[in-house]
Amino acid sequence: MGNIGQREKYYLMLLGIVVVAVLIYFFGIRNLGYKHEDLVNERTQLEEQLAYYEALKTQNAETQTQIDLIREQISEEEERFLPSICSEAIEQYVLKTFEDAGCPYLVSVNEQDIVTEPVQMPDGSAAPDTLVVKRVTVQYSTTDGYNIPEYNRSATVISDGMIDEAALQAYLDEMYWHGADSIVGYDEFVNALTTLEAANPDCIKISSISISAEGGYILLNADIDFYSVTFSNRVSEPDMSAPYVTWAGSSNINTTGGFVGRPFIVEDPNSEWYMMLMTDSEATSGNRPFSTYYSNAIFNEEVATNGLAAVLELDGAPQPDVEPDAE
Repeated sequence: MGNIGQREKYYLMLLGIVVVAVLIYFFGIRNLGYKHEDLVNERTQLEEQLAYYEALKTQNAETQTQIDLIREQISEEEERFLPSICSEAIEQYVLKTFEDAGCPYLVSVNEQDIVTEPVQMPDGSAAPDTLVVKRVTVQYSTTDGYNIPEYNRSATVISDGMIDEAALQAYLDEMYWHGADSIVGYDEFVNALTTLEAANPDCIKISSISISAEGGYILLNADIDFYSVTFSNRVSEPDMSAPYVTWAGSSNINTTGGFVGRPFIVEDPNSEWYMMLMTDSEATSGNRPFSTYYSNAIFNEEVATNGLAAVLELDGAPQPDVEPDAE
């Protein structure tokens, strides 16, 4: 190396610089360029993914809007039907509507389930949802303009098991022809039906109305249908607040003094019928399926001969107003 001249030294130094630059390029700058290209490519891919997801987001928002709209339409259709059928609530609602309309003289009320056809799907199969129809049939009476009307024993003349003669006479004084205009019940009956159908025109329908003329009064008949559906996958929350859906009548009613069936003599001092004795003819009616034949025969003969009070060995019991038929 000592024989190398100054000129050669410069060439060697220049060559070393070139070699170092080449190494820096290949192992540094070139690799950085490749990495930059990779980053650019990755950014491009991420931008494409972002655009894809943004499109999905827009599409999902539109889809969700459509879903919400359909759910709203389904809910509107569901609300056109009763959420459930509660027979006692429906009957209570119907009777109260007639009573509030001034038509309280109920003759009879009964309910029945109306058989409906299965709901068909577009493909011909039966739908899982079933239409449910409950029909309430009522019969009411008008007054006749002469006899004393009574609702819920409003015109009773029994007090402490005895007939209140003054109250009875007051009612008897009102028994005269008041004129045809005094007959009530027909207009009130029609008004009640109008109120019922207007309460929920979609699910309460008056299916039939009829009248029959009787001895100076009219019997009024109506069939009222209530519609519900057993939804297998209900979308909306059911509204249970309507009085014909959930029981809204009186509860915990005081029944002290009441009784089921009429005994020979009422012994409950809380009853209006306290110590009232059944007539002999009523006491001997029927075949008494619970008793032996000889027991019933002996009882009937004893009552016919001596009277019910004597047979029951009751001293001082009030006697019935209707005497038994003479044998």
